[in-house]
Amino acid sequence: MSLKEYFKENKKEDIYAYYSWIIPKPKDYKDITREEMYEEVISLLKEEPEIITELGTVEEVNILKGLLDEDLSKEGYGYLEHLLLQNLKSNHLIMEDKDRYYIPKDLINPVKMAINIYDEKQYMYKDITDSVFTGLLRLYNVLLIEEFITRLKEYNILMDKEGLKKYLKKNRRLNKLIKIVKYKKEEYIISLENDCYKEVLAIRTKENLKCLKTLEQVISIGKYKLNLFNEKIFAFLNYLEMHLEPKYIDLVLNEMFVYAGLDINDDGVLMAISDNILELYNHINGIISYLPCWIFWGNSLEELKEISNNKDKKKKRFS
Repeated sequence: MSLKEYFKENKKEDIYAYYSWIIPKPKDYKDITREEMYEEVISLLKEEPEIITELGTVEEVNILKGLLDEDLSKEGYGYLEHLLLQNLKSNHLIMEDKDRYYIPKDLINPVKMAINIYDEKQYMYKDITDSVFTGLLRLYNVLLIEEFITRLKEYNILMDKEGLKKYLKKNRRLNKLIKIVKYKKEEYIISLENDCYKEVLAIRTKENLKCLKTLEQVISIGKYKLNLFNEKIFAFLNYLEMHLEPKYIDLVLNEMFVYAGLDINDDGVLMAISDNILELYNHINGIISYLPCWIFWGNSLEELKEISNNKDKKKKRFS
């Protein structure tokens, strides 16, 4: 299937959502047809092919490079590859049929042009910056802009408020994941993946427990949703890959993130996430404490225990 055929066959609302996201000055929904949207999108990607590489991570660009040589079988890949492929698919840079992923034929030349002018070393800094942005919001769900800027500094990413807003405004990749909102006269940066910032702010503890992850850990969370440098999380992912298809792993994990993030602490909800499978429930229950808890400033429950123990030790030491 070509991109043109895809635009022709799918709901206009869905096509318009993509069109209005990728085109800088989109026309109103009622004033444009599917065919006109397609022509604007394909013209933009031909005129500015660098947009193609800007939409994805370094890993996703490498997948596109490989797909220029041959299609990719849908068999034999795991959760991490699944995430990269789904991101490319959601950006309409690749498509799938029953047994393979491929680049739509009318995008092959724009993708080739994008790869030809792509400089991985130069792009790496942007890739790291974008991944840190995404990783921080997956950790915290919502932060005051000033707090977000402070956390960026911990990773040597220096921006003021205006610079941050400009960076987000022109960054199509982050526009789908992150947004700046005004809430109770304050400006916050929030996650659009789990848009429950009002609920988080309503129950977030006032004590600011700064337990920052390393740069590598935040990048891992930004790219793959998980801190793959945590041995228990890595082992849990291996367990899931032995029993579930990648798309179902993603569904389970997304529910786990909300459960841990809001510190729901309800066995019935956790059993539902586990689809009433006791073995899966036991594994999930054993890993929840290592996932970010948004209401406690992104600390996992395991980290909160450690912080609490350290406080108790200090009290004893000075009592």
